[in-house]
Amino acid sequence: MKKTLMALTLPALLMAQAAWADVVIKVPNNFEILATEQVRIKKATKQVALPEGDQHILVRFDSPTNPHSTAQSLGFVSSKPMLVTFTANDGEEVILVAPRIDTPQEVKRYAKAPTFTLVDAEGQTIAHQTTRVEYEGSPMTADYNAILAKQIGSTASPAPVLSSTAVAGTGVAAVNAAKIDVSDLTPQQADALLRDLYKNADEKRRKDFMRWALGL
Repeated sequence: MKKTLMALTLPALLMAQAAWADVVIKVPNNFEILATEQVRIKKATKQVALPEGDQHILVRFDSPTNPHSTAQSLGFVSSKPMLVTFTANDGEEVILVAPRIDTPQEVKRYAKAPTFTLVDAEGQTIAHQTTRVEYEGSPMTADYNAILAKQIGSTASPAPVLSSTAVAGTGVAAVNAAKIDVSDLTPQQADALLRDLYKNADEKRRKDFMRWALGL
């Protein structure tokens, strides 16, 4: 009986321990995790669990132009992706903390040069490095996993930021929306396309879209 009980409970305990040992990374509502070195992300997320050790992740500031509006009629403002490098241990929680932003002017200014800190569950600062990532093409068709892979490969060189030449082989390029076959897009790319089209639409088209989305 004792052996049977151990056989039943040991796998569960090992699974629970493995889950507990993950490094959990969280970002606030106005940020997105676009890609990580350890786990391939299909869609931008606010939280991800990763194995311990050195971490390389891509994040982006992404906020309604008016951060206190529920209608979001003014669209969104996004920053360039940022490569964040840090080290985390088993069971550690890593939280991205950004300053409070209250006005459309602050949103636009912050998106040009986001700053933030990383802290653990106790509020202690976690050392990290941040690099702004430049790439050719549009956010709506960008493969952020490929961009991260290229960026990590370039960090050993004197220039840590991707050059136009380095990006040329990634397949990331500007695409005319009228020529896009949406069936070829990943969920992340489809979401980015929809958001980009909405962000660049005029007020009438945004209202028409909202009426369509709500079935009005």
